[in-house]
Amino acid sequence: MSAALLLGTTDVERLLTPDACIAAVEQAFRDHALGKVPPPGILGMHAPNGGFHVKAGFLDGYFAAKINANFPANTERPTIQGAVILFDAANGTPLAIMDSMSITALRTAAATAVAANYLARPECDTALICGCGAQAPAQLQALLRVRTPGRVLAYDRDSGRAAAFAERRGGCYCRLPESS
Repeated sequence: MSAALLLGTTDVERLLTPDACIAAVEQAFRDHALGKVPPPGILGMHAPNGGFHVKAGFLDGYFAAKINANFPANTERPTIQGAVILFDAANGTPLAIMDSMSITALRTAAATAVAANYLARPECDTALICGCGAQAPAQLQALLRVRTPGRVLAYDRDSGRAAAFAERRGGCYCRLPESS
């Protein structure tokens, strides 16, 4: 048996393009809707300062399981961290162990792009990024693959984070929270 590939964040970001991820997510949604693959498996467990979740599924002859830890109070490291393990579904051989942060960001953004492609008007002129944390750049990048809004609004409960996101994106308009 050959050793499974070990892919860190940089490797994943280099190898998994937004376009490939959007196409894979669209195909996975289609296959699931048509009953070609079983529903994904999900397990969640609480820990004293956070929790763990496992999400697993089959697609195109592969089985993948994502194991993530979510610890909201983390200040020195990411709130969510984990790994995706990919197996050959025909014989159970582990093929790759990958950092889950980039995969999760791209996959979540790809789901947004697929939804926008089918549900948003083709001539949409405004888009809103609601929440300007770590997921926001991937969301905007994927959305811009399927729609070309004339303006993009950014909103976050943390007005500084919204302003920073809008500034980094050059051309986003920052919507600050209403004062209480």
